[in-house]
Amino acid sequence: MDDAREVTIKLDDSFTGSVCDYSVGFLKFRRDEKREVAEPAGTGTFVKLGSIYGILTAGHVLDGLDPQSTVGLVRFPSVQPPIQNRRLNLQLTERIVLWNGKECDAPDIAFLRIPELDGGALEAAGAVFYNLALPRQFKPSEPDHAMSVCYAVVGVVAEWTEEEPAQFMKGLKVVIGGLFGAAIDLRDFKEGDTDLVEARISHGPRIPKSHGGVSGGALWELHVELDADLKPVMPVNKRLRGVAFRQSADHAKVTSNDTASIDTMIELIRQKWPEVAGQ
Repeated sequence: MDDAREVTIKLDDSFTGSVCDYSVGFLKFRRDEKREVAEPAGTGTFVKLGSIYGILTAGHVLDGLDPQSTVGLVRFPSVQPPIQNRRLNLQLTERIVLWNGKECDAPDIAFLRIPELDGGALEAAGAVFYNLALPRQFKPSEPDHAMSVCYAVVGVVAEWTEEEPAQFMKGLKVVIGGLFGAAIDLRDFKEGDTDLVEARISHGPRIPKSHGGVSGGALWELHVELDADLKPVMPVNKRLRGVAFRQSADHAKVTSNDTASIDTMIELIRQKWPEVAGQ
């Protein structure tokens, strides 16, 4: 079978475990009539470079998080329910932001370095950190196998539930989950000197009314090996293609930074923390 042959497969819920375990939602907290209220504040992807733990997200998402505040981290596991809500003191973090502060301008990407203690605890709880340094060139393992490439987007879903006792105080509980959408097609283009990708998304029947968008969410490239009978050979190979930073009003199209921006961010991380970022 020709390795270059294009074989398409249907991207369905069986692939969610391959990408959702890397995803995390941010919560901002505020006081409302003596209660603490949590509000969704964007999506990110757990990443690791050398011994550095962090979250890759959109620049405007990170810009909207007060560096003196405490935020909630809600992991999107492939097995429900999602883990919520781990608190992260942003005073203990460091950040790199590639964004000019103008809404919808590209590039719009950021990295939040989190303490090793928090990263280790999240790993122990089942979170998966995407290795930014790992080369990802996927080829069939057998001569008669073929590779199929498909794309997915993970974003934020938020739903208010009834008032109920929280862990430490009475408050409103917000339920956050991973939104998994199949990218029907991709269009590569440029804005100025920035390489971008526009993806048309099919969310399917599972999209709830409270869809909160995909700001900071990952655009995944999934390489699926197929045997001679065109049946998938597991596991699915994953490549982080980009970070979403804007979308159409109907959520049908998502614009993402491309791999060039991710590569730039990797080099900036290495420059800022050369002793621990790995080579």
